[in-house]
Formats: sequence, structure tokens, C-alpha cells
Amino acid sequence: MNKDSLYAFYGSLRQGMKLHQEFQDSMEYLHSIWLKGYDLYALPNYPFATKSESSSSRILVEVMRITNPKVEKEIFKIEMDAGYYFENVMIGGIAVGIFLFKDAANYQRVNEGDWVKFFGLRSK
Repeated sequence: MNKDSLYAFYGSLRQGMKLHQEFQDSMEYLHSIWLKGYDLYALPNYPFATKSESSSSRILVEVMRITNPKVEKEIFKIEMDAGYYFENVMIGGIAVGIFLFKDAANYQRVNEGDWVKFFGLRSK
């Protein structure tokens, strides 16, 4: 887990999405940023990100502080049980946690790097 309870969320934990609605009382939105060096892929109902070799790859993340340690542990468990791995990434000189997949396999790439936009278009 991140020592300052800071996380970069790019999928179902972003504002307006299902898991965010479930945990929003324990999450403080700080800012959004395009995070370079990552690709976004679509599973049926949620995304995953991988590290990218391409300098043009980027994903839109929302940096959040989780204010309830119990909720932080629950989110961490949900992500790890879903097959993600955890690491810290530097954003503005501060270590922020992110959950990633190791391999994209044959999943659909979200070219825009914005899950909320992609999911909204796909749901119409």
C-alpha cells in the first residue's frame, strides 16, 4: 500500500464509476493528470493498465487520497484479487500507488486512454 494513502485510479474507482460510488465517502479527489508511459485495455466491465514502451502512450488518472484505512485495505484486496499488481509511480514528485497488469494479452486497447469516456460510449 502507499505510505500516504495516495492512489492513481484510472477505471472503476474514478468519479462517477461503480466502485467510486461505493467508496466515495472515504476518498478525497485531489486532481486528474495524464500519466505517460502506460496503455489502457478493456475487460468486459473494467479496465487494466500496463507499462508501455511507447513515449506517446498515456492514461487519464484521478489522484485520490483514501481517508479510511479499512477502506484502503479493502480496495487493495479487491485489486490484488482481480489479478493486478501494485507499485508506486512518481506524480509531481510524490509517490502515488497504482494497480497494473503485467500483460495485455489479446484485450482491446482503449486508444484514448480515458476509461470513463470509453465506458460511456460503449454503454450507449
